[in-house]
Amino acid sequence: FRELDNSGLPWALLRGEDDLVRPAGDVDLLVSAELVPGLDRHLASAGFRRVAALGHGSHRFYFRYLAEEDLWIKLDVVSDISFGKFQELGTALAAGCLRRRVALGPLWLPEIQDQAWLHILHLVLDKGEITPAKAPAARSAAAVATVENPIALFLDRKFGTGTAGKLLNLLRSENFEDVPAAAAGLKSRWTGTRVPPWLTSSGNRALRRVGPRLKGRGPVAGVLAPDGAGKTTLLHGLRSSSPLPSAYVYMGLWSSSPVDRWLQKIRGGFLVRKVFRIFRAGLAARYHSLRGRVVLMDRLAFDVLLPGSKADSRLAALTDALALRFQPHPDLVLVLDVPGEVMFARKGEHTPQKLEEWRKAYLELAEEIPSAHVLDASQSESQVRAKASGLLWKVAAPKGMDGHAGTEPLPLHLWTLLDWRFLLPVSQPEKLGYGGGLSNDAVAAISLLDPSARRIQASPAPAPANDFDVALLSEP
Repeated sequence: FRELDNSGLPWALLRGEDDLVRPAGDVDLLVSAELVPGLDRHLASAGFRRVAALGHGSHRFYFRYLAEEDLWIKLDVVSDISFGKFQELGTALAAGCLRRRVALGPLWLPEIQDQAWLHILHLVLDKGEITPAKAPAARSAAAVATVENPIALFLDRKFGTGTAGKLLNLLRSENFEDVPAAAAGLKSRWTGTRVPPWLTSSGNRALRRVGPRLKGRGPVAGVLAPDGAGKTTLLHGLRSSSPLPSAYVYMGLWSSSPVDRWLQKIRGGFLVRKVFRIFRAGLAARYHSLRGRVVLMDRLAFDVLLPGSKADSRLAALTDALALRFQPHPDLVLVLDVPGEVMFARKGEHTPQKLEEWRKAYLELAEEIPSAHVLDASQSESQVRAKASGLLWKVAAPKGMDGHAGTEPLPLHLWTLLDWRFLLPVSQPEKLGYGGGLSNDAVAAISLLDPSARRIQASPAPAPANDFDVALLSEP
C-alpha cells in the first residue's frame, strides 16, 4: 500500500479491510488508469510477481509468498469497474469512486455508500443471486445505501428513474428469491458500452481458455529421492497450494510400464523407450516453462550420476549424456532426506538397507548440484510442503527480492483487529494490578471490570511481594 502511495496516483481497497492481518482470499484493489503502465514495477518493488490472465477485463493478478507464515498474498487489481461473470457490463464509475475515497490509517477505502452500492451490484450482477451465506452482507449494504448516491443515480439514468430504489427495496424486504430475475432484467437492458455485452462476454470467455501465465519464463524445479521419500506427494501438494500456474512433468527414465515384457524381447527396446522419455519430458518441460508456468519435475536426469548407475554400454552412456544435456536446467532441485526404514514403511519396496544406501548416495549427489537443497522429508507433509514452497518462491519471486516478508511492525489499527488475549501470560487472568499515571476514569473502569484489582504503588524501598497475573502500567 505504501508503494502505491509513492506512485502519487489514487487507489482504494475495495473490500476486506478487516481481513488484512491474514487474508483468506483475494485482496481487491481499484487503481487509477494512469497507474496501470507502472503497476508491475511498483508491485515488483513490494515483492509481488504478476500472473497474466487474458479475458478478465482490467483485472491484473499479483502474488507473493510469505514463508514465515506459509501464506500466499493474492492481489486482484482493477482500473475500471465492470460487472458480470466475464466483465461484460462496463461502467465509468471508477474515476468518481477514487475521487470520493476516504482514508483509514494507511488504507484508502471507497466512501461508505459507494462501498455499499459496489457490494450490492457485485452480488446482483456478478453472482446473479444472494445465497444464505451472503444474505447478512446484502442486508448490511442495503441498510447503508441511499438513492442519492452517485452510483444509484447512474442506475436511474441507465434504466429509468426509481431503478435504484426498487433494487434497495428488494434487498431490504429480503425477497432474495427475486434477485436472479432482477439481475437478468438489468443485464438484458445493459447498453451504452462501446462493445455490446454479448460480444465482450464471448471474447473474454474464449481468451480465458489460453490460461494464466507468469510474465517471462517459468522456473523449473525438480525432486530427487529414492522411492518412498514422498516426491510425488510433495509435487502435487505444491501444485494444489500454490496459486502460480504450474505443470507436472514426470521424467521417470527407468520406471516400469505395461509394455516391459514386450520390450525385453526387442534388442535395444529399453534404450529406445529411454530416448523417447528423454525427449518427451524435455520438450514438455521447455514448453511449459516458455508458457510461463512453474515446471515441477518428478525425478531428474541427475539420477544417471548416482553410484551404481554407470552405463554398461556405449549406447547407454550416450543416452545418459543425452538425458543430462536435454533436460532443462533446473532453477531448484529439492533432495528429500528420509531414513531408509521410514521409506520402507511408506511403500514397502526394496529393503531398508538398500534405501539407506540410496539415501546417502542422493545426499552426496546434492553436494555436486549448485541449485540443490536438502529437505528433511521425515516431517509431516504440510511442514515439508511449506519449506519447499519457500524455496520455490525464492526462484519465482521478482528479481532482487529474497521472497521474505518485511520486518516492519503491524500498524496500530491492524493490531486492534487482533484478539489481544494471546499476548497475556495466562489464558484466564484473575489477579490484576495497576499503577503509574492512570486517570481517575481509568481507575474507575478497572475497578468496574475487576473490583479486586490492586494499585501498585511506586516506592524507593523494596516493594512487598505481590503476585499478579497481569499488571497494567501507564507511564510507569
